[in-house]
Amino acid sequence: MENYSLKDEIIKNLEERLDSRKKFHATQPLIAACRTCDYDFEAFIQDVSSSGVFIKTTKNLLTGQEIAMTFTFRQAQKPIMVTGEIGRISYDGAGVKFKVFFKD
Repeated sequence: MENYSLKDEIIKNLEERLDSRKKFHATQPLIAACRTCDYDFEAFIQDVSSSGVFIKTTKNLLTGQEIAMTFTFRQAQKPIMVTGEIGRISYDGAGVKFKVFFKD
């Protein structure tokens, strides 16, 4: 019985995490200005959460690579500036884990 409740708790936590993500679509694009040691580029943000983003890009990024990003939510007046690390790569982009948020 104990394993069953642990499984339920894990499922609940995963569902809450999925609910905390914000997906962006073509009707409300969110573009990030990105900089790595190799590239300066713009990328479409597909998903964003408190821990990171998934950016759509064709740039050759590497897992573990540092990245700086700036983006502005439509409702916000000030841009968000963050540094992060590429956590995963897929055929259409990269997952970025936030490290540092900068304030004006």
